[in-house]
Amino acid sequence: MPVEHTADERGEERWQWRGSRNLPPLTGMDVLGIVVAVVGTLALIILAAATAAGDDAGIGFVSAARITIALFAALINLAHVIGILLFESVDYHGRFQRFFAKLSLYGTPLALLVSIGIGLF
Repeated sequence: MPVEHTADERGEERWQWRGSRNLPPLTGMDVLGIVVAVVGTLALIILAAATAAGDDAGIGFVSAARITIALFAALINLAHVIGILLFESVDYHGRFQRFFAKLSLYGTPLALLVSIGIGLF
């Protein structure tokens, strides 16, 4: 996993990770966002599946809510990962790139907290 030390378009130095020559270079925040997206989505899916398996008489409110949250989180995180890879492949670092970079970092843990909170009631 080669790590490069480069300067961006504003002249600021930063570290970039490049998994292979076929992938664009990713910053630490990009890699962290992708990891949080994957791990958080898996945790939401496992939580929803465990709740649905524990329901005796069909799917209850908590199970339906957790499945919906997991589904929306998976779709948003899929768009996040694809957006990050597309934005980095063309070296775009504008407002939308920063939005997508932080979307999973804040949205996935929030969805996990909401899903856990629903189960407490």
